[in-house]
Amino acid sequence: MSPDFDSPADTVQRSFAQRWLATLLRASPAYWSIQGLSLLAMVVSTFVLIEPFANGRGPGASMLALRASLDALLFFLVTHVGLRPLLRLRYVNRNPTGADWLGLAGWLAVLAAFSLGVGLLIDHLKLTGASGVTAIRFQAGEEEIGFALRGGPMYLIAAFNLWVTYVLWCALYLGWKALQARRRLQAQLRAARMQQLTHQLSPHFLFNAFNTIRGLVFEDAQRAADLITQLSELFRFHLQHEARSRQSLQEDWQLAQRYLAIEAVRLESRLRVKADLDPVCLGRQVPSLTLLCLVENAIKHGIAPNPEGGWLRVVARPAAEGWMLEVENSLGRYRAESGTRTGLANLRERLELGFGEEARIEIEENASLFRVRLRLPNR
Repeated sequence: MSPDFDSPADTVQRSFAQRWLATLLRASPAYWSIQGLSLLAMVVSTFVLIEPFANGRGPGASMLALRASLDALLFFLVTHVGLRPLLRLRYVNRNPTGADWLGLAGWLAVLAAFSLGVGLLIDHLKLTGASGVTAIRFQAGEEEIGFALRGGPMYLIAAFNLWVTYVLWCALYLGWKALQARRRLQAQLRAARMQQLTHQLSPHFLFNAFNTIRGLVFEDAQRAADLITQLSELFRFHLQHEARSRQSLQEDWQLAQRYLAIEAVRLESRLRVKADLDPVCLGRQVPSLTLLCLVENAIKHGIAPNPEGGWLRVVARPAAEGWMLEVENSLGRYRAESGTRTGLANLRERLELGFGEEARIEIEENASLFRVRLRLPNR
């Protein structure tokens, strides 16, 4: 094989090494914060636990703090450089086999031995003047009972403690990543359901608009042509924004105005619309087609069935908590059949998916008035 070309095995190895190195710098602020707090906790806990028992013997507090800092730094380097990349590349968002878990346990044993070796090297070089704990003694009155950890037993227990510590770190890290993945999946499912519900409304409005046009084709061809023009404008505007499950109140109101223009051609003076939208609320977010749903529902069930028509009012204003969007319409002697109320049920579900408990829908109805009020968070 020509020396100018690498073997496939070399290419894979280099690729894995490059990905390993790349993970060292790609970490979330939350990860860096947790690691930093862990380092601080290790230093403080070591100093608090050991220094009171020194009783003036051995190194001073500053030397103990320095040694604890070196141990904490070593722990950070081992977990960040030697452990986290492996977890990200082979275990996070994957389905490890039993052999994979055994391999991880073996790698943790290697890291524990490495950490122990570095600690012993620090002791041997006397870099801090403070060594690791090699003896534990208990005293009750004048009698002293103690035992020393030296040689093989000390190394074995120390290595096992380090191994258990790294196992716990892995469990916490993988658990945290699993929780993040679950939350992302839930968010994606909510977004997909929101998109499905939003698209469900488009054929609904199209069907009603075509029914309106059909009723005018033979009565007034020019008005039917005007309706088709308005309908094309309505869907052109809608297609520009259909990829989003949310949009600003201003965009939603513009879309509703297109629909009202279609109904105005059909109902003429029978439809009276009043809008009172506080400018502060125009930039706030609502589920797409919210106003279109509420306006269509008001006209179809409350205004269109009556020969004298009726009025429609749209209000948006800040509230004590968040803001409020309200659509109300008059009710006359005649009313359309209640139907399935698919539009309102759809809107209720989209509010729950998009805002959870921060939003709610309130419906009021009496002999002359039907009102839908949305209470929304400031987003």
